[in-house]
Amino acid sequence: MNAELQSRQEEIVEEFSFYEDWMEKYEQLIEMGKELDALPDESRMDEHLIRGCQSRVWLLASKDENQS
Repeated sequence: MNAELQSRQEEIVEEFSFYEDWMEKYEQLIEMGKELDALPDESRMDEHLIRGCQSRVWLLASKDENQS
């Protein structure tokens, strides 16, 4: 994993470490998700599906070259 991605991952882990119970973490995750653009239907494939979630959740990662 490159250093930039590792750093961002550590930021997210640290952010969630402030929450003491799962409900606070859940609420934060929902709020973060609301800030994302809708996932196009063509990206909703089984290979991107997170199994075990109560809701159907797809996860794709990409890097925006214009953002640090």
